[in-house]
Amino acid sequence: MISSKKIKCGECGAPMELRQSRYGPFYGCTNWPKCSGTHGAHPNGAPLGKPADKQTKLARIAAHDAFERYWHTLGWHRGRAYKWLTEQLEIDAKECHIGRFDVTTCEKVIAICRVIPPPGPQPDL
Repeated sequence: MISSKKIKCGECGAPMELRQSRYGPFYGCTNWPKCSGTHGAHPNGAPLGKPADKQTKLARIAAHDAFERYWHTLGWHRGRAYKWLTEQLEIDAKECHIGRFDVTTCEKVIAICRVIPPPGPQPDL
């Protein structure tokens, strides 16, 4: 399990603590109710990406929607899609997680997913 002391709220920067809901674990800001920052967690308590403010969360949702729609339309599997995205963004595969992206990177994802089919040679997997 990840130490919740290392998870900082994307809204106010305060520590977040692992909490339980009827939907499973999540991180909640320790400044609640002043701050209502939350962040998703895997069943084992590991955070889902990096906590973010509302603007970044909305950008990540839009980028994820555009990317999912893109690779599903092309009939790709997830591995092929992420390999392609890694190449388009020119980043290391270990860093290619939309849940870690900032607003600018999310905007790049949306822009490159507007072109179907993608230009150039397709990655072989």
